[in-house]
Amino acid sequence: MFEEARRPRRRGVLLAGGLGLAALGGLAWHLGASRPATVAAAPAPPTPTPPPPPAPAPPPPERFETTTVRLGRDQTLGQVLPKLQLTGAESAAVVGALESHFPARKARTGDQLIVERRAGESTLARLTYRQGRADEYVVTRRADGSWDAARRPVELKSEVARVSVEVRGSLYLSLRETDEDPILAVLASDVLAWDVDFYRDVRAGDRMTVLVEKTFADGRLLRYGEILAIEYQGATAGRKRLFRWTAPDGQASYFDDEGQSARRGFLKAPLKFAHVTSGFGNRNHPLLGYQAAHMGTDYGAPIGTPVWAVGDGVVKQAGWNGGCGISVTLRHRNGLETLYCHLSGVAVSVGKVVTQKQVIGAVGSTGLSTGPHLHYAVLRGGAYINPAQLKVPRDAPVRTDWLAGFRGDISPLRARLDGLAVASPEPVALPPAQAPAPAQPNVIRG
Repeated sequence: MFEEARRPRRRGVLLAGGLGLAALGGLAWHLGASRPATVAAAPAPPTPTPPPPPAPAPPPPERFETTTVRLGRDQTLGQVLPKLQLTGAESAAVVGALESHFPARKARTGDQLIVERRAGESTLARLTYRQGRADEYVVTRRADGSWDAARRPVELKSEVARVSVEVRGSLYLSLRETDEDPILAVLASDVLAWDVDFYRDVRAGDRMTVLVEKTFADGRLLRYGEILAIEYQGATAGRKRLFRWTAPDGQASYFDDEGQSARRGFLKAPLKFAHVTSGFGNRNHPLLGYQAAHMGTDYGAPIGTPVWAVGDGVVKQAGWNGGCGISVTLRHRNGLETLYCHLSGVAVSVGKVVTQKQVIGAVGSTGLSTGPHLHYAVLRGGAYINPAQLKVPRDAPVRTDWLAGFRGDISPLRARLDGLAVASPEPVALPPAQAPAPAQPNVIRG
């Protein structure tokens, strides 16, 4: 009974404890609900980066005032610089800076000078000396006032080109009307000098085809090299074909398709370019006024035109020669002599040995002459003969034991001359070497 009385009391204690826990839980919930919820703060927006300041405007380009002149005849660099308003110190500095690259003694007529000064200033800023497309030198003033000279680099390329032209008027003028330099006509006349008389044989409608080496400077034609092959088809001259070939012994010359030499003992004419004004035979003399035998051929050409020896020989006479004026007489083999009259000056002296194509004098109008021309005569055994009818044998042909090599070497040239498709090498880039020095002129004594 005592145990039964204690059981209801334990249930009450448990019930009261449960209610207490519930009350505490409710109180805790109430306190939690009454507090505001903690919320994470949003990140602040980034501060915008200011744009970079605008770049400063580039300085205006420097303006230069330019003066361009060319060296006149017999002018030196030292003479022309003061005339370009260079001070004595500037002139000396320019010549000194150029000396190691281009000595002043190499200056020649026609060379170009370009003087540059900053706008509004009188002092020299830069000077360019130009002797050709591949020869240009620049002298510049440094910031410290000293001077620097350098050769302008030039890209050189070489190729073999096929050039074909129809003659209209003259070969020289016909080439000038194309993209070619008419100096090619002079080179062609040198090669064909033994077979074609460019004063008698050229006719309108003739055609010339050439394979020639070309050198370009910065993409523009600088100069021609060797003519490797040439063909001339003319109404009077006929068909002439020549090829340049170097023999195993190192000697280079021109030969036809069969290996016959182009070279003869005499050239067809003593001038590269001129026109025949009077042939061999009787005529009315323009000064003497009566008919007389004209024992030679007259070539009209400007005073100063070079006259060359038609063949190897020895100078027999040089100087004044009566009605012949200033003249040269050459003695050749086989009893032949050649006479060149009315010269303005001579470049040889008695007893000197001369070679074919050597310049011996210059066209003039001395003696019994009505105007500038060359009187050319040929004598055999002391008697005059017609130069146009002179027959001279050719030099030795290609040796028999070299013929096979010769034919193989000229085969691609022959095909390309005929206009056939032939694989040709790409243009060759050349190192920026010095251009060849100009040939020194012959001294002509008046």
